[in-house]
Amino acid sequence: MLATKAEKIRLGTVIRLLEEGQPLVECFAAEGGSCPVDGICRLKIRLRRAEEAFLADLDRSTLADIALPLSVPA
Repeated sequence: MLATKAEKIRLGTVIRLLEEGQPLVECFAAEGGSCPVDGICRLKIRLRRAEEAFLADLDRSTLADIALPLSVPA
């Protein structure tokens, strides 16, 4: 049983909560990890944008969109 209706729960919110404290890649960690190419890496910004786009896309859907049966008009 959910405390909030599935139609009001955004998938991006769920993923953010489940993944809290688990960075996408090591260099996103609070302590920065131990990346040998830190400072010259051009991938980090792209990965950050990809992560943001992924979460933004999930924010467009709700738990109901993926978990509840589709309503069939009568």
